Amino acid sequence: MKDHLIPKESERRQATILFADIAGFTDMSEKMDAEEVTAIMNQCFEMMGTIIKHYEGTIDKFMGDGVMGLYCLPTAIEHAPQKAEILFK
Repeated sequence: MKDHLIPKESERRQATILFADIAGFTDMSEKMDAEEVTAIMNQCFEMMGTIIKHYEGTIDKFMGDGVMGLYCLPTAIEHAPQKAEILFK
């Protein structure tokens, strides 16, 4: 039997899921050109992604004006809630 077909032992652990979005996005997007909004959002997503990765998180997805980050998934890390909280400080 090949090793990759053998199921790995399961592990129970707590995970932290971070949802963050841009306050005031709707008002901003109504007053600006689409190109300007896209440029600003790309900069925001780049900054948020950098911080999430720096604190050992994984970016699950970008959606609308927000981001979803995962801590302890797929790799276990220590102090996941505290690391996720850093984005809001």
